[in-house]
Amino acid sequence: MQPAPSVEQANAGAGRRLNAFLLAAGALATIITLCAAAFLRETRDAPVIAGWTAAALIAWVLAIREFRVHRPHVRRSAQMTSDLEHEVELYRRIFETSIDLILVTDRRGHFLVVSPSAQTILGYGPGDMIGHIGMDFIHPDDLDSTRNEMRLARRGRETRNFECRYVHRDGHPVPLSWTGVWSEAEQRHFFIGRDMTEYKRLASAQRADREMLAAVIDASPVAIICLSPERKITVWSRAAEQIFGYTAEEVVGKTYLLVPPGEDAKAEFELLFERAMKGETLRDVRVTRRRKDGAPVEISFDAAVMNAPGGVRGIAYALTDISERSKLEQQLRQSQKMDAIGQLTGGVAHDFNNLLAVITGTIDILAEAVADKPDIAAIAKLISEAADRGAELTSRLLAFSRRQPLTPTRTDANETVTQAAKLLGPTLGEHIDIEWKLEPNAWPALVDASQLITALLNLAVNARDVMPNGGKLTLETGNVHLDEAYARAHSEVRAGPYVMFAVSDTGPGIPPEIRDKVFEPFFTTKEVGHGTGLGLSMVYGFVKQSGGHIKLYTEEGQGTTFKIYLPRATSETDEADAHQAEDESSSGSSGETILVVEDDPMVRKSVTTQLANFGYQTLTAANAAEALALIDGGAQFDLLFTDLVMPGTMNGSDLAKEARKRRPDLKVLFTSGYTERAVVHHGRLAPGVPLLAKPYRTPDLSRMVRQALKAAPPERNPTARLTASN
Repeated sequence: MQPAPSVEQANAGAGRRLNAFLLAAGALATIITLCAAAFLRETRDAPVIAGWTAAALIAWVLAIREFRVHRPHVRRSAQMTSDLEHEVELYRRIFETSIDLILVTDRRGHFLVVSPSAQTILGYGPGDMIGHIGMDFIHPDDLDSTRNEMRLARRGRETRNFECRYVHRDGHPVPLSWTGVWSEAEQRHFFIGRDMTEYKRLASAQRADREMLAAVIDASPVAIICLSPERKITVWSRAAEQIFGYTAEEVVGKTYLLVPPGEDAKAEFELLFERAMKGETLRDVRVTRRRKDGAPVEISFDAAVMNAPGGVRGIAYALTDISERSKLEQQLRQSQKMDAIGQLTGGVAHDFNNLLAVITGTIDILAEAVADKPDIAAIAKLISEAADRGAELTSRLLAFSRRQPLTPTRTDANETVTQAAKLLGPTLGEHIDIEWKLEPNAWPALVDASQLITALLNLAVNARDVMPNGGKLTLETGNVHLDEAYARAHSEVRAGPYVMFAVSDTGPGIPPEIRDKVFEPFFTTKEVGHGTGLGLSMVYGFVKQSGGHIKLYTEEGQGTTFKIYLPRATSETDEADAHQAEDESSSGSSGETILVVEDDPMVRKSVTTQLANFGYQTLTAANAAEALALIDGGAQFDLLFTDLVMPGTMNGSDLAKEARKRRPDLKVLFTSGYTERAVVHHGRLAPGVPLLAKPYRTPDLSRMVRQALKAAPPERNPTARLTASN
């Protein structure tokens, strides 16, 4: 069985058959004509006619033969013609029913063919458009781009994809997405355009939804972060920028980079991520992450998987910075622990005092009865002395538990410190130098004066014990207003005016791991037999019972300062003076810029916020190295406001020296948790250099900043006033 001929073979065969048919028809017509001439008239050309007749007859026979030979192919060609007609009909139906707009134009853009869909899309029928030029229907703003696309199609002989708008019969623009091609052989443009009106509407709605969602995410106080399955950041909200210090431009598209270094932290992150990827919703997970400046930050987050039609899109996190909350919770736990210990020790001391009352009462009777028996009398004396020591111990326990009897009165702060200083000389020894700085206008305190003296003595003795080779002890008084911000950071504090008593030493400082334990009863770092561990706990209990606050400032190798804040004994006049003092704060700003150098991120944030409220511009640095990098980079500012004690190889004083080598006229304001007297005389700062002691209230910050900015330029010898006096 022979294979069916191709289209080209069929067309060639059809041509041959047509030629054969025409040849046969011509031959037949010639025969008929010649025969008619032969019969109707005599002619001298009869042989010629006969020859032509024979030739025509032969040609006709050959034509008939050719036709017979190719008759099967004629039948097949007819079938192909039918198929072609069917295909043409199919294309015609597609053309007439297409929802897309189909156009054919000549070289100049005149419409030659227009599909019926023009009526639905543009409001014009094909008859309204054929013969017209396309530019009559295209939106005026899109004419140039459309002409350019047509030129490019003719020049490049390639398919073009572009968009333009046509104008509907009723006047509204119709966006169309076109696919067009130029046929050089036909000298025609062929276009298919899709109406994008609904697509544009849906895209606009989706864009509006995305913008609304983005606005909600950015406005949320809860940080929103989304990660892809590959751990790459896809969403980074403004709250996340504030918590971690990275902008969205810095992190979106990059691998999650907040996990602190260490295999344990990485394993923890991967475990939590995999749990969320498997569909588990995570709630209130608390972890430590790393800020841009390297500082750790405690966060609590919820996480859930984001599903998509093609699978999992990633994980969405909603997280909050709980660093401050954790600090408050730690303070609360510490306070609750101290309260629990206080209740326990108070109960024990109370019961023990009852037993001691019996012992001391009966031992006196026993001592009188055995007065004539020296051996037994000596034993009775030992019992009596032991009972006295027990009574002293219970007194300290009661002081810690805040159950000791107090008689708070209006107490002169400076007079109380002076009395304590008189007792300290013989107590501390000659190897300890005692200095004090008394506020001339110190407010009176509402406190039991005798217990305050005892508390100061306890702190002084504790300082002496950490300076076995000698050192300096500084006593100070001052007027302090603890504001609402400080009260929020210290849950047990009430905002208001306080009288400050400070005891500072030049000892080795307290290691970080034991700072939270120093006020606990019976905790001591001394050898067995060299302390009860009740001295600081007694001070703590006394201050709390008096309605005050005690704060520890210490750095290893830098010494220690204990600050006691006791309520001010106010009268109506004193209250009026206090309000007047608050109103006298100088907060005016002329738009100066201040470089704030502070290693504690929470303090740094608080200071910059307050300065911004005053109208100042701020730059920030976490340490001396960052500050010097800013200076060397050309950063412009009017005042260097730096913490005096900072981790690293350079402290605040060193930073000021290096900064003034670069900018001799630079003005500097120091701050420290140590008191001014302690800082000046412990070899860290020369007298006369401005210092703002922590904690400070907002008016104090404003006043000191203005004073520092208004001060005369420093001496040309930049180290003269920054070197400690000997």
